[in-house]
Formats: sequence, C-alpha cells, structure tokens
Amino acid sequence: MNSCKICNTGLLESTFNVREMMLGMRDEFAYAQCPSCQTIQIIDMPTHIESYYPGYYYSFQHTIPPLVPLPFIKRWFESFRIKKKYRKSKMDIFNYLKPLGTLPSQKILDIGCGKGKLICEMYNLGFTNIQGVDKYVHQEYDYGHGVKVFRKDLCELRPDSYDLLMMHHVFEHMDDPYTEFSKSYNLLKKGGYLLVRIPVVGKAWEIYQQNWVQLDAPRHFFLHTTKSIQLLADKTGFILEDVNYDSTAFQFWGSELYKRDIALVKPDTKEYVTAKDFFSADEIAGYEISAEELNSQNQGDQAIFYLRKG
Repeated sequence: MNSCKICNTGLLESTFNVREMMLGMRDEFAYAQCPSCQTIQIIDMPTHIESYYPGYYYSFQHTIPPLVPLPFIKRWFESFRIKKKYRKSKMDIFNYLKPLGTLPSQKILDIGCGKGKLICEMYNLGFTNIQGVDKYVHQEYDYGHGVKVFRKDLCELRPDSYDLLMMHHVFEHMDDPYTEFSKSYNLLKKGGYLLVRIPVVGKAWEIYQQNWVQLDAPRHFFLHTTKSIQLLADKTGFILEDVNYDSTAFQFWGSELYKRDIALVKPDTKEYVTAKDFFSADEIAGYEISAEELNSQNQGDQAIFYLRKG
C-alpha cells in the first residue's frame, strides 16, 4: 500500500481515476488523496510524460517580447517607479511581488520559465537582474543585458546567490517536491524568498471531484494544501510567511466543460477554447464573483505561497 509522499504518514488507500482532458486524450490515471495532509497525488508516474506536452501545449506557444534597454540613468529611476507600481499597478506580476517589495536590482530566478516570456517582460518593466532556468527547454536562450534562460537542474546553479526564486504553476509538475524545495533553499541568500504559485485543494475539488480542471492528469503530480506546503517548509528550513489565494473563474467553467466531456483544446485546430465559447456573459460574471468569494474565504483553487530562507 502506498504512503503519502509528502507527510509519509497517510496511507493512500482509496484511489480514483482521472482522465486527461486538457488535450482530449482521455487516458486514465490513478490518483489518491492523503487522509492526513489532504494532498492529492498521482499513484504511478507516467513513463512517457513528454507525450502529454505536445508542441501546441500552451506554455510552448508564448511570444517572447523584445527587450527594451534603457540608459543607465533611466534604469536608476526605475527603482522609484517600481515602488509606485506596487501601490497602483493592476499587473499580475506586481500583485504577486507586492508583499515582498522586490527591488529592481535584486537577483531573481524564474524556475520552469520555458523560453523566458516572463523574465523578458519583467526586464522591460525595470527589473535588471533577472534570469530563468528550465531543464526541459530544448536549448538555452540569451536575450542580452543579462537576461538568460539556463537549461539546467537547480543543483547546477550557484548556491546562496539569489534574492528571489519564483515558481509560477511549476511546482505541481515536479515529481519530488521535497528535493526541489531543498535545492531552492540552497540557491537563496539568507533572508531570500521563494514564491510558489500553484493550484491547491479547495472548494472546487469538493464540488467537481474527478472533473476538477486543476487535477490536469497526468501533468500535475501533486495538488497541494497549505498543510502540505507547511510540512515541506518545516523539513527544508523555510519559513512560510504568507498565503494569498488567487483563483479565477476557470475553476468553474473549466470543470463544467470536463463534466460535459469537452476538452480544453479543439480537436481539429488544436486551439484552446475560451469561456465565451460555451458560457454566457452572466454565467462567466457569476463564476468570477464566486471565485472572489472563495479567495476571501481561503477556499480558492489557486494560491501564492511566500517562503523565506531563515
């Protein structure tokens, strides 16, 4: 009998099958929920996981913006502008970094960055010391001005060298959460932060069960809870300082499509569907209101975890 790979105490006695529905393959995979830490996890790791990341997978389709270098004096003034953006901007990245007040000169690493869309965008916003790493990209990328994507494992990077590590919807794809947290801890300077954005077990799971869109079998190996992240933090030396919920209407309309046996990718064009393809404006607005309410109750199906290296 399998035991939980996070807390090592809960026995995964009751399994359930989840279909691959994003791409419409409909292959089934066994998952189970730990009775102790409530983490949902895949039972057997797929042997050919790369087949579930085809060329039209959404993260491979990102357009990389060209870098817009600024003269030194303008870059210096960016430090003041970024502080203002934390107060006024509605851009996602500023909302994510606002609790940390990350300075534009601090050294940042985006883990699982793909070709580096986000780090290029952040450079254009004024962050001057930013890099990415992704061991699954086909090649390394050097966009100039120090903005690079490394094709490496975290253990190959220089320890104690980063002020901030970011994992934006990457951690759930990692097959060894404890080891990845340990590697991240080693990369950070003392007092540095690890920002982890992931789907989490919440109300949407209770409502939709196997049709919950964020299960995303078999790509998501672990669906975490606050308890499981706290356990991993305790084991690796991190201090979990804050959790912010940022779920969206997608948890509802995506799961409703799965209930109807509708994939997220159109079988003929390989384009991704949108909520407007199937739901009225009123329905979508209702889903958005419900998502905001769940976030306020700490029951949304996505969260941002802020962990500090003590």
